[in-house]
Amino acid sequence: MNNLRTLWPYLSMHGRQYVIGFFAVILANVAVQLPAYFVRLTIDGLTSRTVAISTIVLYALGVIGGAVLAGFFMLVVRRQITVASRQTEYEIRRDVLAHLTTLDKTYYDRVRTGDLMNRLTGDLLAVREMLGFGAWQIASIVAAFATSFTVMLSISWQLTLLTLVVFPIIIFVLVYLARQISFRYVAVQEQNSSISAKAQENFSGARVVKGYAIEDREIAEYKAMNDDLVKKSIALVRVQGPLNALMSLLMGIAYVVVLVYGGLMILGFVPGGRITLGEFTQFASVVERLAWPMLSIGFMTNLIQRGVASWGRLQEIFSSRPAIADSKRTDTTITDISGDVRFEHVGLKFGQKVALADFNLHVPAGTTLGITGPTGAGKTLVSQLVTRLVEPTSGRVLIDGTDIRAIPLRVLRDKIAVVPQEPFLFSDTIASNIAFGLDNENVPPIPTRIPVTKTQMPPETDVKPDMNRVKSAANLAGLARDVEDFPNQYDTMLGERGVTLSGGQRQRTALARAVIREPRILILDDATSAVDTETEAKILRGLREVQAGRTVFLIGHRVSTLRHADHIVVIDVAPDGSGARIVEQGSHDDLLRLGGHYAELERKQRLASELETDTSDADSQSQEAPSA
Repeated sequence: MNNLRTLWPYLSMHGRQYVIGFFAVILANVAVQLPAYFVRLTIDGLTSRTVAISTIVLYALGVIGGAVLAGFFMLVVRRQITVASRQTEYEIRRDVLAHLTTLDKTYYDRVRTGDLMNRLTGDLLAVREMLGFGAWQIASIVAAFATSFTVMLSISWQLTLLTLVVFPIIIFVLVYLARQISFRYVAVQEQNSSISAKAQENFSGARVVKGYAIEDREIAEYKAMNDDLVKKSIALVRVQGPLNALMSLLMGIAYVVVLVYGGLMILGFVPGGRITLGEFTQFASVVERLAWPMLSIGFMTNLIQRGVASWGRLQEIFSSRPAIADSKRTDTTITDISGDVRFEHVGLKFGQKVALADFNLHVPAGTTLGITGPTGAGKTLVSQLVTRLVEPTSGRVLIDGTDIRAIPLRVLRDKIAVVPQEPFLFSDTIASNIAFGLDNENVPPIPTRIPVTKTQMPPETDVKPDMNRVKSAANLAGLARDVEDFPNQYDTMLGERGVTLSGGQRQRTALARAVIREPRILILDDATSAVDTETEAKILRGLREVQAGRTVFLIGHRVSTLRHADHIVVIDVAPDGSGARIVEQGSHDDLLRLGGHYAELERKQRLASELETDTSDADSQSQEAPSA
């Protein structure tokens, strides 16, 4: 019930539709009783031979009229309650997705994509069925019982009480089986989530699976998970199965009681309880019409339990809160940043592990900072502190002299562009991928509470990107020549995650997507690692135009990438495990003269380049020798 109370904001937006629908359900069930009433009058009239032909015709029209009225009101029910449930489904899906966009990195690190997809499909479908068909049928069951027992009591209270004997048994069975259905349905849905997650991982990692030739192992694991799903589904069916059978049995018992006792009443064997043949026929017809509501109780119990359990799983998403979010200390008057970044005694811990210790650094606005160091030293963590994907455990990060926690997250991240080492591209055109971050200022703020607005059509999103800016960004990223070789050029559709492109092309597309936004702070996290040195040189030449007036963080291992930075820091983990620190810093020339880690890195890369050049020259000479 606590979970269902949280549905009220959605239901309240469609109160008029539900009220009209429920009122129509009542009228439909009243209209359904009319044919049996007119049949009773016809039978009693024919039995007593006191009815005229014209009256029988009127009774026949009454039967037809009752059926027509019932059909009309049921159509109203469908147009109101069913439509309301569809609109509510849209609103919940909209708000779930909106809420998911407010959650941070830590949430997505622990949840599985397949599980989220299952909640947005299977669980949301169960909730919609509960609010649509379920609400309609529950109202219909209540109205059917109310109208039917009113009619039955008006005919014979003795026969009605005998019929009610089976109800305590029905209630006990329903309460017990409903609890079992709920537990087992949740187990089935959780297993469905695991299967969806496994399938999603195999689809995304199809190349890895085939590359290692482990298809048989993955199939075996998937089969085992499906076998487990079958076992849990069978356990659920074992509880669901008896519902309809028990309802049918109990209704059969009630019908036998009506036939036997009603027959005795017609024959006059029950003192003070005589009824006519017409009344008996109407009573039997009403009891027969109760068969469907009685049978549907079991089905509705199952459907409602599924819906409640699924809404609980969706509520787990709504109840999740980002670890990093705007707070009372957020200064909403800040609408822009210039890019002056300062780290003051920053410490960062994950559990008991120290990642950064007493990290101090000043990056003036408009300068380029190079960051290098061994793998796992914490270079990327520095950029994540700037974008506030992680919070410092101690110390503080300042931008323009303001604690980063006082800057609204939307403002902060709108003014920063990041090119990760493993970029993510969307299944869209190259132009749309490059222009992905444009016009962000025209997008309304992300909602944080539900419901956001009443049901409305989503805004038009199919906006053509500014191709002049797209081409300029592609040229700066060294991508323009590659795109021009594609048959559809910038309208080329990419496969999932951009698999249509090579690794270097994906990185350059992500780089173009970053520079087109003209951010205040640009973070390049080993963004040229997948391109050759010649392409890297072209990209760096193009970036010199972008770097002007912007704060740039260049994270990488290549000295050729770092040498043009205004300032370079080398980060390394302390041998005693006390966290990463800055062990060297200065300009490119200063660090070479220092003769430390950076100088050694430069020496190794220079030797590797010379060796590659010598090998290339030797190959050229060996190819020219035969012709000489």
